[in-house]
Amino acid sequence: MKKKILAILLSLSIPFSLISCKDSSEKIKDDGNKVNTSTNVVDKETTSKDKNDNDNNNNKENESKESVKEANAKIYYYDVVTDKVVYINKVIKIEDNKTATALVNELKKSPNDDISPSISSEIILNSANVDKDTSTITVDFSSNFVSAQNLGAGAESSTLTAICNTFGSYFNVDNVIITLDGKPYSSGHILKAEGEAFKVDLKSSIELK
Repeated sequence: MKKKILAILLSLSIPFSLISCKDSSEKIKDDGNKVNTSTNVVDKETTSKDKNDNDNNNNKENESKESVKEANAKIYYYDVVTDKVVYINKVIKIEDNKTATALVNELKKSPNDDISPSISSEIILNSANVDKDTSTITVDFSSNFVSAQNLGAGAESSTLTAICNTFGSYFNVDNVIITLDGKPYSSGHILKAEGEAFKVDLKSSIELK
């Protein structure tokens, strides 16, 4: 009798055991799927982020290239040895469409060991505006222009011609108004009235060899 009862109990316990194992197996399988799905999502997001970073870097490089352009220009200087205004042909780099700034930067350089820069490195360009109707460009420098240049009467006049020729040649205008912090150009040798311009004189200049 006892053996019969034991057999009946064993027969009843086996299905419950199988059901329990099945539930445990299914749970592990689901957890595994969830982990794999999560990993795939993370990998996808990482790949997308890397692609966006590369695209952003490429865009920045393209913008950087587009913000700098090259142009041909004639840069004028006063040669004290020959007492002539001379010029060199040069390819200049213009950043962010700041052409006047690029010209000033070139005028601050010496073409050779014998000729001084046309503009002192201490001078700052405040602004430059072109008026095609009057064939004029107005260039405003910092007020230390005269003291920084520190030129005698003859050298001052010729150097101003070199500066005006550089702007006049590039912008194709006949007149250059130079102001100092918004005020008319004034030195111990030259005094300009409000709106009075210097004349561009390209004919008397010679190319520096």
